[in-house]
Amino acid sequence: MTKRDQRRFVSDLLRSIRHDIHAAINQDLIPRSWDGIELRAYIADKARRSRAHRVLVGPRALAYRNHITITASL
Repeated sequence: MTKRDQRRFVSDLLRSIRHDIHAAINQDLIPRSWDGIELRAYIADKARRSRAHRVLVGPRALAYRNHITITASL
């Protein structure tokens, strides 16, 4: 995947998550009492639910975890 493709993928995924969250707020599905603490947890949950399940396995998963571990700024 080129850097441009990576940036486009990230932008599209985050835009989709943002759209869903804004829609939930506009439809009063998000309690008005939620502040940054609950909203951060909700954003993290939405991102977790957006992941590709059962794709990152075997050597690919090992390489991913290794890269995350050794690259401190990630």
